[in-house]
Amino acid sequence: MAERGWTVFLALGATLACAAGRAQNTIPGSRGTTLSGVQVAFPDALKGKLNVLVVGFSHASQQQVGDWGRLIAAQYGQAPGLGYYEVPILAAAPRMLRGMIVKSMASSVPYDEKPHFLPLMEDESAWRAVAHYDKSDDAYVLLVDGAGKVLWQTEGDATDMAWASFRKTLDEMSHRSGTP
Repeated sequence: MAERGWTVFLALGATLACAAGRAQNTIPGSRGTTLSGVQVAFPDALKGKLNVLVVGFSHASQQQVGDWGRLIAAQYGQAPGLGYYEVPILAAAPRMLRGMIVKSMASSVPYDEKPHFLPLMEDESAWRAVAHYDKSDDAYVLLVDGAGKVLWQTEGDATDMAWASFRKTLDEMSHRSGTP
């Protein structure tokens, strides 16, 4: 009888682990305003296309997030079937400083990149879970479908090898989904 109870416990644990894994494979529902002043709600804003979200959790990740964003904008910025956002998560910043941080970002981000720059003020733990957060100074690059499901991800610098892997994966998924 004890053996049967252990088996049920293991099966329940496996079921819960699978459910938790699925939950962490979809981005959290989040709302924010781009630096160009447009209200964005995830995952609704992602519908109908593949999307790239470059997420940063600290000021130190700013360089990596920016490097990925510039490469994506240069290569895919005009692709009609691809959406992308640079997403600094500011939930850990003191509330009274968040406005100043966003103003500082707005003054340093070029005009044509502002529609793709979406600071978020909430849900840091949910974003950490979906990004499989490990290092505060890293950029987390998430390729997601129109429902917000993470299809592929990487973290860290936009090295030649990381960029090549990203491009190959994005191009393969674009061909499968029929988007350019």
